[in-house]
Amino acid sequence: MGYVLVVQQEFTDRGDAKPLGAGLTVGVFVTFICSIFDYIKVNNAPLVALVDPVYDCLYRLAQPDALINEEEVDCLVVQLHRVGEQLEQTNSQRMNQLFYLLRDGFLLQEDLSSMTRLLLLEILEFRASGWTLTDTAHKYYYSEVVD
Repeated sequence: MGYVLVVQQEFTDRGDAKPLGAGLTVGVFVTFICSIFDYIKVNNAPLVALVDPVYDCLYRLAQPDALINEEEVDCLVVQLHRVGEQLEQTNSQRMNQLFYLLRDGFLLQEDLSSMTRLLLLEILEFRASGWTLTDTAHKYYYSEVVD
């Protein structure tokens, strides 16, 4: 568990890291903790002790300063695709709060790139559709445009 604490400290102190290293550290840590949450089950249910740390990571990635970083937004969206439904089943109130942050970021934050806006719109629609996308939405977000 000592390794987890070291990585968690790096995640917390990421503002002190070099820009390239910061994105890598954040992505590695969030992916790591979400992977543990996704794969370790007790009586076929997620490990309850990880619910709050996973939410804390995702909340951090939903803050305005993180939303301007496409790599962090991509990491957030990928992990919500992966564990969002499980997290919502364990604590729907925290998921609502997380999605309020994402919605507000999408609507109110002016300095977001078009890719970040697309990622946020896709994850908002993904959750609104019951953690799945319709075929039409999937084609819209993931099909390449061919002329």
